[in-house]
Amino acid sequence: MNGDKRGPPGGSARTLTAADGAALAGAPFRSVGFTLSTTGYVVAKRFRQALAPLALEPREFALLRAVAAHEGASQQALGERLQIPASRVVGIVDALEARGLVERRRNPADRRARALHLTAEGSSVLARAFGLATEYERDLCAGLSAEEREQLLDLLQRVVQRLGLAPGVHAALTEA
Repeated sequence: MNGDKRGPPGGSARTLTAADGAALAGAPFRSVGFTLSTTGYVVAKRFRQALAPLALEPREFALLRAVAAHEGASQQALGERLQIPASRVVGIVDALEARGLVERRRNPADRRARALHLTAEGSSVLARAFGLATEYERDLCAGLSAEEREQLLDLLQRVVQRLGLAPGVHAALTEA
C-alpha cells in the first residue's frame, strides 16, 4: 500500500502509509453489495440445509410451489411465469417426476403440451417444506420486530427493482 495515493474525489490526494493500510484492513467493510452477497450466501446455504431432511433443493421447492399455485399449467407456462429457461424447467420437472412428486398429464386442449400436477406425495412434501421454510424464516428474523421485517423487505424490494429482477423469482433459476 505504500505510495498509493487516494483521497476524496475533487480533494487533495495523500499517500497512504503502511499504518493506514493496517487500519483499513482491520475495519469492517460497509457495503450494501458485499453485505447482501455474504448474507445471501449464508441464507441460501442454511435454507438448503433446512430443506435437506426432505431431500428437496430450493429450486425444486420453488417449482413445487408454482405447480401448486397453477395446477395444470404446462412446463412452458410455468417456466415463463418463473422466468426459468425451458431446459432448466425440464431438468427440475424430470427430477420431481422421478421422485413421484409431480406428474405430467395430457393437456386436453393441446395434445403437444403436458399439464403439470402435484401428486399426493408432492402435496405432502410441499406442506412439510412450507413448514420448514416458515420455521427457518422465523429463526432468521428472530431479532427483528414484525415492523422491522416489513421495512427490511420493502427496502430490499427497492434494490430488487433497481436490479431489474422479477419479484418472487430467484435470480439463479433464470440463468440457463
